[in-house]
Amino acid sequence: MDENPTSAAMSRKAFLRIGGLGVGALAATSAWSPTGAAHADSGAGATAGAAPPGGAPGAAAAGTGGPILAGDHFPIGLFWPPPPLETTVERYEEIAAAGFTFVHGGNYTYADTQINHHLLAVAEQAGLHVLVDDPDIRWLLHQFSFGDSSEPFTLSEEEARQKIAEVTARYAPHWQTSGGRLLITGGSSEGSIGWVEDGTDWDDYTIAFSAEPRWTGAGGYAQAGWAFRVQDEANAYVWLLSSQGTDGNAVLKKAVFAGGTPTVTSTDLAFQLVEGQSYQIQTVLDADSIVTSIDGEVIDRSTDATFASGSAGFRQAGPESAFFDDLRVSAADGAELFAEDFTGDLSAWHRPAGSGRTSFAGLHLYDEPRETKFAQLASAVTAANEAYPDALAYINHFPNGVPEFNDGAAYRRAAEEIDTPVLSFDRYPILADGEDTGYFENLAQVREAALAHDRLPWVFIQSVGYAGHAVPTEDDLRWQISISLAYGYKGVQYFTYWTPDPARGEDFHEGLISVGGRRTGLYRAAQRVNTDFLAPLGAELLPLTSTSVQLAGADEIPAGLAQFEPDEDVTAATGDPVVLGRFTGAEHRYVLLANYSREQLARTHLTFGGGTAERFEPRTGQYRSARERIRLAPGGAELLRFG
Repeated sequence: MDENPTSAAMSRKAFLRIGGLGVGALAATSAWSPTGAAHADSGAGATAGAAPPGGAPGAAAAGTGGPILAGDHFPIGLFWPPPPLETTVERYEEIAAAGFTFVHGGNYTYADTQINHHLLAVAEQAGLHVLVDDPDIRWLLHQFSFGDSSEPFTLSEEEARQKIAEVTARYAPHWQTSGGRLLITGGSSEGSIGWVEDGTDWDDYTIAFSAEPRWTGAGGYAQAGWAFRVQDEANAYVWLLSSQGTDGNAVLKKAVFAGGTPTVTSTDLAFQLVEGQSYQIQTVLDADSIVTSIDGEVIDRSTDATFASGSAGFRQAGPESAFFDDLRVSAADGAELFAEDFTGDLSAWHRPAGSGRTSFAGLHLYDEPRETKFAQLASAVTAANEAYPDALAYINHFPNGVPEFNDGAAYRRAAEEIDTPVLSFDRYPILADGEDTGYFENLAQVREAALAHDRLPWVFIQSVGYAGHAVPTEDDLRWQISISLAYGYKGVQYFTYWTPDPARGEDFHEGLISVGGRRTGLYRAAQRVNTDFLAPLGAELLPLTSTSVQLAGADEIPAGLAQFEPDEDVTAATGDPVVLGRFTGAEHRYVLLANYSREQLARTHLTFGGGTAERFEPRTGQYRSARERIRLAPGGAELLRFG
């Protein structure tokens, strides 16, 4: 792929200054002084560049892969999304209707963080996820090395970590449900309070909940905040249970926000917060009386008449994070006003302004790195995982036509050293004068590296014509997908969706959407392939483990494929050439039979062993009795189940 990375130079100091990470800001300070006075910037946050949502600074964290890898849907992505003026809900609903589950930001979208925010908002409404291509990440990974901070174009590991943390905090959702609890990971100044939408008229009430403060504050403190009699983000009572009391004890910080400015007092507590422990908190409001209890013991009685009514909710800021659960709001007479156990969505809540987007699925860190870049990218992935573990730190690799990738060693090294769950590459086999037979060897090399290091192999498929490459047909799309699935690939990405403007060169033409925004025949073909074939078949294969990839019925076996060998399920295979991808599951064994040809119908005769053989019907999602004589359309495939 060609993403046109920025090439202009920028000094280390200027780059850090852009994100507020200049000298003096690296040692992040608490938002609250030991005396209880509010920090000058917001009274509730932390300095720019502090560790954002995720683990404590310096703690190693493994990324989950985020929402793209969650659940049982097969990841179907696209590269080269609509340009900014076409980044509309209607355009992204068009993407979703074609069966795609996520979008790579980039090219038309990467140059501006505001475009990325708009893209995330639009994608969220359309139910799609986004791997964000951020301009600062490009500067960081293309223009700087990590090491001696005295050099003009070198950052220390800590500076790089904080920059990645800052970028992640721009986009990541600060409010999300996690394991049946509410997880809040940060906020910014007045965009830090969230509350129950329907509670604006509540006056005297009791708010009760459990809270687990997490040790993610700048410098390593823990803090959990709740809000009551909320008018808006700038006007509310905010009480905070914090680890920043005297001699390491806990403290209750009490802020009355009026017009965004807090008046702060505090009550020292006689215990220390314990990492991983939840605390039962209750605050009772009766006229101007505010009584707070923790684990059944009254720890504070305050009097204030600033606000007489308003909703209830929670508040985290800067890098702070906490779990909340089992919220109950009850009236003075004991009647329940609101209850939330956080096992559903957050539709009842007014979430803070600037609280990120649930469409954020991770960062697109780098496309096609040289092997000399792997160590730096390993550090960047670790930093991204620390900043926000529930996301994908994504890297895409060269095809093996690049010399250092020829023997597959670079893929193995990438899979071993870079702790991202996905091992992705791109190679486009539909040539103007035939097909690229080296495609099979490349698929095999990435598959083997992924299996050896417990990574998920992903592949790009060609969905556009360009220099030396033909415009794929519907059969060509299905063939690339079928062969990839036979190799055990767990994610498919299209290159490209929108046709790149011809002014950029390389003779791009006839993608799924034309340069002018018209749906082409390839859009409709991809829609059929994705929704009727790839999505159901891919979901069935997703939990299975690839064990072998073999070719039957061909006189010549290309590199990357093995000669067919009989086993207990398929003892013989005759007829036209077919690829057999074998898999194991929890209870069954499987064979994905893929047509070796993208142009000709394949007729093959399999001889089954003694066990039960069934075929999967993508249309119904059911298995039916399988026949030994099988017809495969050009580029087609059929999944068989045994045992």
